[in-house]
Amino acid sequence: MGFPIAVVLSPKATINDVERVIQHWLDTIVLPIDQNNWRKVRELMSVSHDNGWNVKFVLWTKGQQVKSVPLHKLANHPCLEGWLIQDISDPVLIAMLRATTELGNVWSWKNQAPFTKGVLSNKPINHHWWAWVTVNEAENLARQVVKALLSGAEGICFSHLPTEDSPKEREELKAIGFFAVHLRLWEPLLSERPNFSEAWEWKTDEVLGWIWSLEGEETLCLFSPLSFSLTLWLKFPFAVREGVRAYSVQFPALVRLPLQRKGSNTLVKFSEPKLINMVWLTSNMERVQKMHHTANELLPKAMQFAVQWVLARKERLREKLQAIPNMENQIWSMLQKAKRRQFSYGYVEAYKILRATGAFPELSPVHLI
Repeated sequence: MGFPIAVVLSPKATINDVERVIQHWLDTIVLPIDQNNWRKVRELMSVSHDNGWNVKFVLWTKGQQVKSVPLHKLANHPCLEGWLIQDISDPVLIAMLRATTELGNVWSWKNQAPFTKGVLSNKPINHHWWAWVTVNEAENLARQVVKALLSGAEGICFSHLPTEDSPKEREELKAIGFFAVHLRLWEPLLSERPNFSEAWEWKTDEVLGWIWSLEGEETLCLFSPLSFSLTLWLKFPFAVREGVRAYSVQFPALVRLPLQRKGSNTLVKFSEPKLINMVWLTSNMERVQKMHHTANELLPKAMQFAVQWVLARKERLREKLQAIPNMENQIWSMLQKAKRRQFSYGYVEAYKILRATGAFPELSPVHLI
């Protein structure tokens, strides 16, 4: 299934809610289902499919309620990705749910159940799992997403989709869009990782992270800096072969990093690390070009959500932001670049404003986890 970027909708969700999910670059909907709304759920899936929307549904059912849902009416629907079960441990019932989808995807809520593929949880666990991200404050989202990625999550699920009815909710919504687009950039590589049990824990005086070996003699690394310095020399505990290059997979563009081979180690110079960073070691130039294309394709949306997050944050924290020197000028400059469709500059300025105004925690991973 790749690396799902999901959100939970209410049992009374409408097609407008599904459209908002897609507009904010989430690709999976977790939707509670019971005997009262299964027809509406099926209709939402059918409309999504008929419109060609690239969104999948995971249906969430609890206890004996699932026995009142006619599974044959939902079975093999092209938008049905699987089931999330809560307080269900009957192997026969789970087998019936698995039979409704081609891949037999069934996740359990927090606790593993027999024959499930994995768990949707708010705590790291050892097998296949998606991380539950509680949406309550925009400033808390980055901390939870970073913790999930560093703990080996194979998907992210936001607890609900805010509206735009208040400055607080609008900021949360735009922050979700911001993280969703960033995860979309990383999704192709995240989805290629082997099981987390095969990852190498990577800890030095400067960084904390994980390293995976991918197919084709490629290497993927996720790391957070333990202190915020402008430049890091990343020391990988292996020597790469000739022709391998190092890239930082990031917005506004993929960046090739200086690489040196020293004995049995590989040194990579990394500038301006963020709270979490992806380094990709590869010699496959065709895949590199494809990733360049993906970054360029997503950049306008990344800038849009970064700018919208800044504006929503300005509205919510008006007095605090006014107290920051030169902030109004920075926002005005950002808006001018966005207006001129200078996506790279607009994104960079928006990111700097978000960081300066506390949208991202200035804590080391030790405190984050």
